[in-house]
Amino acid sequence: MDYTDIIIRIIDRCQFIYEWFVRLFGHVVDLFDKIKNWILDLAYAIKDKITTENEIEKFLRNYIEDDQLFV
Repeated sequence: MDYTDIIIRIIDRCQFIYEWFVRLFGHVVDLFDKIKNWILDLAYAIKDKITTENEIEKFLRNYIEDDQLFV
């Protein structure tokens, strides 16, 4: 083995690690995108369900009361 083969093997290993990292990063980004879409869908559903100011106040009161029960 000469130095050229050693350098090529090192480059191949680095390329493998880089491709693995890019794939992993892509999965993480996809997961965040799915979570973002889920939160937006939930917000739109709440927005469609609540139309008046009284309903908003009632929803917030219920949320605050339920949230305090868990604390």
